[in-house]
Amino acid sequence: MTAERNKYSSAIIHGFALLHVAGAVLCRIGGIGDDLVLTSLTIFMIVLLCLRHRQSVEFSAVVIIIANIVGYLMGKGIAAFVNIFISHPLLSPAIATFITTETIGWALIFFLKQYSSRSSSDHKATPMEITWLVIAIAIVLALRFFIRLFRSTIFSGEFLLGSVAIMSAILIYSVIYMIEYARSARREAEKEKNRADLAKFQYLNLKQQVNPHFLFNSLNILDALVLDGKDKEASTYIHKLAGIYRYMLKNENESTVSLRDEMTYVEMYSDLLKVRFQEGLSVEVSIPEDDLRKSVIPCSVQLLVENATKHNAVSPDKPLLVTITSDGETLTVTNNIIPRLTPSQSSGLGLNYIREQYKARSDRGIEVSADGDNYTVKLPLL
Repeated sequence: MTAERNKYSSAIIHGFALLHVAGAVLCRIGGIGDDLVLTSLTIFMIVLLCLRHRQSVEFSAVVIIIANIVGYLMGKGIAAFVNIFISHPLLSPAIATFITTETIGWALIFFLKQYSSRSSSDHKATPMEITWLVIAIAIVLALRFFIRLFRSTIFSGEFLLGSVAIMSAILIYSVIYMIEYARSARREAEKEKNRADLAKFQYLNLKQQVNPHFLFNSLNILDALVLDGKDKEASTYIHKLAGIYRYMLKNENESTVSLRDEMTYVEMYSDLLKVRFQEGLSVEVSIPEDDLRKSVIPCSVQLLVENATKHNAVSPDKPLLVTITSDGETLTVTNNIIPRLTPSQSSGLGLNYIREQYKARSDRGIEVSADGDNYTVKLPLL
């Protein structure tokens, strides 16, 4: 990959060096200034090299400004040096611009290799970053235009113009650097928060797997089935209980699972709850076959069913109804609200984690709503 990248970069530099030569010669033949043409070619070369080396857009914007200013001053010096030995109206500018372009290109390659550890290959350009790139190009072209415009005035000394250009570049670099630093810090903070949320959710899963209340209720039900001589029902109960734990262990490190697998898990979990609550709980599922091929966050649907039984009274007199439906884009879990005499406490950790995970994997977050009669959570299908 490195050899291929170096070969591609070399082709870019040599190609643009020849284009600079052609541009300089044609402009001299046509009797027009070549500064804007050569500046535009230099900008395109820098953009291609930065993209090839996967640099961030804001970094590329800074490089465009600095490289063009340095190139302008360097070009003047190289042109003066070449004229000492070769004083030809076409050959001299051709040689000077070729050497300048090659020098800028290879100096940039060396700098990019030193900067490669800060590469943003996994970061997509945002509209704001592209705006900075456009601004940088506009600034460079504007500087060259004003240098040409005031070249014959008392303020047009090359040293003065170069100094103003460098000061402008330093100011722009400082602003862009501060913006980039702030954005990088925000991205790191978001990553840290996601890691913390993931650790909390894994802890929540661990607690759920060894939840004494869940185990206590499950073992009591299993004991009752055995004492009643319901060996077949007890065996079925054991297999479903084992399936629940198998699913948890299998998917504890997965970021997403198929909706089909999740619903199989929810069905086993719901069956265990129905043995406990009997006629007090009903779980109705209506999901098209095509939607079962899509994905969700592991244990997300099961957690919503568990929350429904945790925060509502469940009794045969006032049955708790949980409905799970989908429309191709969203999975909707709804339950009727039946206030408990003693409200259960909740940290909201599980729901918050699901919300953050969906934000990280989809342009849509989860939707939570309650109208007094029903509580609804909508999960995007991935």
